[in-house]
Amino acid sequence: MSSIPCAQALSLRTRMLLTCVIWQLVVGMIKGHKIQILCATMWQTDFSKYREMHIYNCDAVFANQADTYNYVEKMMDGAKVEMLTTATKGVGKNRNLALTLATGDILLFADDDMEYTQNAVEIVAEAFKHFPKADMIVFGIRYAKNGVVFKSRLPKTGRLPFYRALRYGTCAIAVRREAVQRCNLHFTESFGGGCLYSYGEDTDFIVQCYKKHLHIYAWDEAIAVTNKDTSTCFSGYGKKYYFDKGALARHSLGIMALPYCLRIASKKMETELPFFQRIAYLWYGYKSFPQLISYERWVKTRHEEDSDS
Repeated sequence: MSSIPCAQALSLRTRMLLTCVIWQLVVGMIKGHKIQILCATMWQTDFSKYREMHIYNCDAVFANQADTYNYVEKMMDGAKVEMLTTATKGVGKNRNLALTLATGDILLFADDDMEYTQNAVEIVAEAFKHFPKADMIVFGIRYAKNGVVFKSRLPKTGRLPFYRALRYGTCAIAVRREAVQRCNLHFTESFGGGCLYSYGEDTDFIVQCYKKHLHIYAWDEAIAVTNKDTSTCFSGYGKKYYFDKGALARHSLGIMALPYCLRIASKKMETELPFFQRIAYLWYGYKSFPQLISYERWVKTRHEEDSDS
């Protein structure tokens, strides 16, 4: 009779010990996660962007588009910094090239006009520690013009619903490399700067993550400031903008294309196009995408048809 309480006590002690060991292993794995920044850039000749972007104690890959092919790497403050230079074109292709060199457990996507906060790596690590099941976490970003922050976009901490996710760009995203590999995630090479359609590679990537049923969360701290003084691909909210957004809706959103287009047409933006003209160009882009007809080609074809008539 006396052996039963001892066996129960031993079993309880064993369970407590196992629980403690398991949690130590989990915490150790989280602490051991390597965070790596993947930056799309152009015309770089050295590693000065690493300092300019205020990257601290973090491995980085710079996918650099120029007029040559080259690979170099350098140790900076104990971190491995790589630069892959190619004579390719298109931000989606550039981000995919960076992914081919990725070795980190947690990957942060970056643009070269960003400046990270000094504790950005710690913020990202803390967020993934808080949400151990997260495949992707969206962080806050601040936007500056002429050196002055004019807008902050800080999500609410917790699960991120789809209808809120599309307002965030690639530079706000951190994702587990294992999830990227498991779900064969990649960036579209038809949308974004230097591509057939000028905008939307970030939206398409986020949509892919939801379609693959990834666990997606948000964290309400900003990890960087991005400079909006200049843009190499944005030319204003004109006809091309709405045309390209219509093509994106057709490519990425399926049954959500209609509500997405209505939302884009209804948003208050600095545009001279009236509402119904915005709808029209969204429709033109939507209808043209299956034939991969760009806005420029569509305009040319339309002018030719008008001349013939």
